[in-house]
Amino acid sequence: MQWTLNIGRFGPVVRRNRVCESCGEPFACEVSLGGCWCSEIKLTDATRERLRGEFSDCLCRECLTRYQQEQPATRGPL
Repeated sequence: MQWTLNIGRFGPVVRRNRVCESCGEPFACEVSLGGCWCSEIKLTDATRERLRGEFSDCLCRECLTRYQQEQPATRGPL
């Protein structure tokens, strides 16, 4: 796997081309000082644990969004 480093508008961006283990589509994994885009997708601990058991590498944004929508709704404080 090859990582590339670019200087973006908000600082350095590290990019690696990958193939999603869930759907098989290619995507670019990008990490910057602000974090990884996949941290924007809110998943429950149970969903994250299940995905870690099924897959060994990153998934594309579309698949993570789908898993987010499939997870049971969590209740907030009453």
